[in-house]
Amino acid sequence: MSRALKLEWLRLRTVRSSWLIAALALVSSGGLGLAVAWSGRSSVTVDLAASVVNPGQPAPTASLLGLLGVLAWGHDYRYRTIQPILLVQPDRARLAQARFVVVTVVTGAVAVAAVGLAALAGVLATGGDLAGRLAEPPLPRMLVGSVLLGIGCAWFGMAVAALLRSLPAAVAVLFAVPAMVEPLGGLGLAHLHGGAEGWLPFHAVGQVTARHQMSNWPPAPVGGALFLAVMLALVGVAGVAFTRRDA
Repeated sequence: MSRALKLEWLRLRTVRSSWLIAALALVSSGGLGLAVAWSGRSSVTVDLAASVVNPGQPAPTASLLGLLGVLAWGHDYRYRTIQPILLVQPDRARLAQARFVVVTVVTGAVAVAAVGLAALAGVLATGGDLAGRLAEPPLPRMLVGSVLLGIGCAWFGMAVAALLRSLPAAVAVLFAVPAMVEPLGGLGLAHLHGGAEGWLPFHAVGQVTARHQMSNWPPAPVGGALFLAVMLALVGVAGVAFTRRDA
């Protein structure tokens, strides 16, 4: 397993796009946090702190980490490097596990750094006044939720890239599902039963990341757990498919 982990870590850190995406996630998070805090510095409230942590949708950090997850698998199929990698590490199950661990650790670290940078930018922009607001509810929940959203989107990106084996198609699905497919499905479910749309994964995680919660949706802990469970299940299906196919 250690050999597979070293291989995946080497592969991820030697691809320039990995560094570029991580840098964009940090810059966008810090830049948005700075802009939001600077524009509202005259009245430092919990609402301002919440806007610094979660400036709105689409969440740039989560989207970029999802893209990083796509590239972690999609590059192999786009540039046909999967066979050379399997020659070095022929155990497909071990390779899939190592890739999952490395991508999770890297995207988790970037997500934590991005949230921390946004908070720091907000504190600096308000002359330190925002620091006292970050510990007030619901800010701790939103901070944790932002990290969970980033990791979950990375898992989603990994899963669709491994299942589709097409980089363009995986990128399209990564953005289409939370932006179009699930909202349309949510409208249908809401028409059938009010609050049912809250059990869709990207709706459910909003209970953790958003300033205000929906009363007829699952509570934040359930919503966050549901989102991660669905994404993890997709990764599991993708891993099984990868171990059983020929290439």
